[in-house]
Amino acid sequence: MSVSHAVGDVYAVDPRLMGTPGALTLYVVDAPEPAIVDTGSANSPTHIYEALSELDIDREAVAHVLVTHVHLDHAGGAGHLAERLPNATFHVHERGYPYLTDAEELASLKRSVDRAMGVEDAYGQPKLLDAERCRVVSGGESVDLGDRKLELVDAPGHAPHHYAAFDSATGGLFSVDAAGMHLAGEMRPTTPPPGFDLEANLETVKRLRAFEPSINFYGHVGPGGDDAVAELDRYERMLPEWVETVAERREVHGDDVAAIVGSLAGRWQSPTVERDVAGVMHY
Repeated sequence: MSVSHAVGDVYAVDPRLMGTPGALTLYVVDAPEPAIVDTGSANSPTHIYEALSELDIDREAVAHVLVTHVHLDHAGGAGHLAERLPNATFHVHERGYPYLTDAEELASLKRSVDRAMGVEDAYGQPKLLDAERCRVVSGGESVDLGDRKLELVDAPGHAPHHYAAFDSATGGLFSVDAAGMHLAGEMRPTTPPPGFDLEANLETVKRLRAFEPSINFYGHVGPGGDDAVAELDRYERMLPEWVETVAERREVHGDDVAAIVGSLAGRWQSPTVERDVAGVMHY
């Protein structure tokens, strides 16, 4: 089953990113005006349709798709979904909007991702998202679900085009990649090139913590534990330590990413550690 209950009317969807279970989580909010949070890669929509079917939500009823940022593991399915969710508005950050709606920008983004991943079509073949289907946001807006509104928050740091969303009904914070990864209950940094910014990320964590969420909804992966504020506190402490650790290893190993990764303690290891080291080096 690709869908599981998270809390309230929020459900977690595993889109089997690159064929791997447990690598990415998307979310469906089964509200009067249903919403999907993130689209996954270009290969993810099938799993989203299956989740909608399991939840007995008609595709025509889906009112909103929140594209929290335009990294293609999270946004690559947007153009595909737009073709099958005819009444949905796609909420896209103003800094990311051109990458999904302009053919040249999307092609350039895909090439850079494939090059970074070392695999052609790493996240599938994205389709252009019709600009007329988009609502461009920058934080401070809300998304009306019929019985309450999600509050959108500008959330740069992981990427400049990231926003988060807070759900007052569940106390849930769709932090996605803005406040780290939650892997088997352990926090890990997520600091990819070229957009990672330590200071911006720390300010984002402070903004998110002000909502006093009861649960974090992560992109990697799934709902967090029962103390969301403590998780945000932990990430606020972790990020500067991570950046300092990479800087120290770089003094020894230069720009050899593999050597830096090999020198890191187990607490820093993750499936994306090479990419995250590169992001700190770029920063």
